[in-house]
Amino acid sequence: MTLMEATGGVLDPGTSVRCITCLDTEISGKVAAFDLVRKALVVACPPAPGSKDVNNTYHVINISNLKALEVTAKSTGEDEFPVVSLDNSKIMKRVRDKIEEKKRKVASIGVGVSEEAQGLFNAIKKTIDDLYWDGKKIIAMGDVTIVEPYSVNDLQLKVGGNPNTLDHISKIVRKHYEDKKKP
Repeated sequence: MTLMEATGGVLDPGTSVRCITCLDTEISGKVAAFDLVRKALVVACPPAPGSKDVNNTYHVINISNLKALEVTAKSTGEDEFPVVSLDNSKIMKRVRDKIEEKKRKVASIGVGVSEEAQGLFNAIKKTIDDLYWDGKKIIAMGDVTIVEPYSVNDLQLKVGGNPNTLDHISKIVRKHYEDKKKP
């Protein structure tokens, strides 16, 4: 029997189903969501008897990968999976934050730099967030530039920059190279 024959093309939330995947995995539970257009079925499976887990396990199934689908009980009509309202502003803020985080991660990868230079960058980044690449130069806190070959002697303070920043960055660079010498 096809999915359309078994369900009439509709599986209401709360309907009990038993699915067998193309890998012969059996999944039994209640339909949490169903979308025939996207060929997606979400099945909520209760925790195993005796399990300490109290939450359902949710399986997202591509219905194209099902060998069999059996409706074991129709939905009672009770709202077992209520639709909750979402705060779009919180979602959009989270999306923007994640995009910014990804941009920062991409910016922290030096292009055409040595492994040693990238290692130094990563070591400084653990302490200093305001750090980026400018070609093959490392710019720290807008005041300090580290040029090749990236030793303590290769730190340059920007004109009008804070000497304390230079001192702080040089300590980090020195410690990085000292730690590398240790076995």
